[in-house]
Amino acid sequence: FYDRREVKGALAFLRAVPNPKDEVSVKRVIKVPKRGVGDTSLARLDLQKSDLEDIHLTARELNAIDGVTGLLVFNGTHFLQIIEGGESAIEDLIERLRGDPRHTGFEIRDQRQVDARSFPDWSMELVRVNAGYFQARDTIAERLPETVPEAIRARLFRMTELISTIEFPT
Repeated sequence: FYDRREVKGALAFLRAVPNPKDEVSVKRVIKVPKRGVGDTSLARLDLQKSDLEDIHLTARELNAIDGVTGLLVFNGTHFLQIIEGGESAIEDLIERLRGDPRHTGFEIRDQRQVDARSFPDWSMELVRVNAGYFQARDTIAERLPETVPEAIRARLFRMTELISTIEFPT
């Protein structure tokens, strides 16, 4: 029973959550094929428009080569990204993101195995949003393909809420 791949993965996840420094467990959780990962990071304070354009262009080019698809949301201070692809491509991308000096505080907020890609036509789509949650949510909702599953939409909106300010209309 304990030798089954899904059991090993579940146990690794349970070990990695309270102890993210357990590299063996974290790597086991990440190294599952067709992985969807949602991550966030804080933009460098002096990030320029040209930096954002370079991040987007580089992501599109490298992701197309590596077979990675996804969505990048930027609200002026935070990046939120959903990436999809094979295990080694996702692992390589995560390492590149962790080493990129244009942002800090990189966190994996969600990861799961997916049966089908939510963004199959986007090597990396950039959506710039307002820092306020309600406007950001509406902008993202307008850009998402109708084929994105409701569970992925809900998770994306929840992650958007976590990086946004909540402003109630007056």
